[in-house]
Amino acid sequence: MACGYIHFWFVLAIYFNNIIPNASGVRKTIFYFLKPSYWSGKEGNKVEEGSICSCFGSVPPVEHLTPDDQDVLEEETLVKKQAMDVTIVPNIAVQIHGHAKMYPGTTKLGCCKCTKTSPFHAVKVIIHSSCVCSKAISCLTRINQVTGGDALIYGDSIRSSVGMSNIRKMIGVCPQSDILWDALSSEEHLNLFDSIKGLPPASIKPIAEKLLADVKLTGTAKIRAGSYCGGMKRRLSVGIALIGNAKLVFLDELTTGMDPITRRHVWDIIQESKKGRAIILTTHSMEEADILGDRIGIMAKGRLRCIGTSIRLKSRFVTGFITTVSFLENKNNGAGTSPEPLKRFFKKHLKVEPIEEKKAFMTFVISHDKEKLLAGFFEELQYRESEFGISDIQLGLATLEEVFLNIARWAELESPTAEGTVVTLELESGILVEIPVGARFVGIPGTENAENRRGMMVEVYWQQDGSGLMCISGDSTEMRIPQNVSCYMNHHHKC
Repeated sequence: MACGYIHFWFVLAIYFNNIIPNASGVRKTIFYFLKPSYWSGKEGNKVEEGSICSCFGSVPPVEHLTPDDQDVLEEETLVKKQAMDVTIVPNIAVQIHGHAKMYPGTTKLGCCKCTKTSPFHAVKVIIHSSCVCSKAISCLTRINQVTGGDALIYGDSIRSSVGMSNIRKMIGVCPQSDILWDALSSEEHLNLFDSIKGLPPASIKPIAEKLLADVKLTGTAKIRAGSYCGGMKRRLSVGIALIGNAKLVFLDELTTGMDPITRRHVWDIIQESKKGRAIILTTHSMEEADILGDRIGIMAKGRLRCIGTSIRLKSRFVTGFITTVSFLENKNNGAGTSPEPLKRFFKKHLKVEPIEEKKAFMTFVISHDKEKLLAGFFEELQYRESEFGISDIQLGLATLEEVFLNIARWAELESPTAEGTVVTLELESGILVEIPVGARFVGIPGTENAENRRGMMVEVYWQQDGSGLMCISGDSTEMRIPQNVSCYMNHHHKC
């Protein structure tokens, strides 16, 4: 009788341990044991609802925004088509279908109904913020519970307990913070994780030795990890992520805080580990993305803005050569010479306009088809340096960082424009004019007359402040409004 009670309570404890959410909200359905897939280990691509009732399981629809970029739109259309056709492609590493994580507000239960306060959408696919990127990876690996959509990893659903059992056997994760024990050596770490991964005991030692050699830690294999420097700890974390020939590896902010030499060392390890596996790398380093990324996606304001190879992104978002012309400084008024003659010079010879204009410098993008003109052009420009008030001329190829900054700048202008956000511009005459964020040409109220029917205007220069918000960096001198320029005019102003 006592054995029967013990057996009953033991089974009940296992059952409640499976259906009660853990600290991260991960749980199984209340009838998980009735599903044949739970016992057979098959049908890992079928989604399981992780809520006790529809009240808790309902997820408000995520607002859909049509991508502006053609490549992103094609990617989204392909994934949607596969989802509608219930097409499972086992050779694709990751497919994301409306993946979302929500942190709900307080829930009020009533008789036969329930209501919720507005939830906060923290993750929609993968976000540009490093903190939320970590949350997204946690959801894809089911450390945290997914509350909307689904993701397939090599054909298995992350919302299926059977699917996750299959997924965990073929993925590796290097989190943003190293999960290591100071008292264990690198060799002991690898032996431990080899065992957790379920590798045969006979193969654990040779696999650990090979990984130590791959990450160049053989000489310190017996030394405790607590005495390692940051770069050595990061290499050990990469080695742990590669255990068991993982087909998919997540690397979260891999080289943050590393010195240049150690960073290059880790890059070499990743390059050597690419063969036969898919690697998803999150980073804020454009140099790192350019070197390691076979396919790069840039996100801003929670949305995927572009996707493609480094060459394609550079050709689409920054075309050609980047030329920066700096002006001599006037001690009294900043830049000493009007930039208009220089702009006309570029316009006449290369037919280009500045993409960025400040009092101290101007930046132009010159397309590759004008390459043959550059030698004569810059020879003349250098000859006329004093006429234009030029202190320095720089010419270089477009970088991925330029692509990122352009996309971030465009994204930053979206919210204020949509919300109608305005800022105050103070003109030289003392007039205060409210203008929308991002307005380039601003008309000056009350300057229209019989000789100049269109009036006067100033060109406003914008930049991003330390928090990433757009702010006014300066404005030009007052000038007549050209016929081909459309400018913002606000007749409500303050003196």
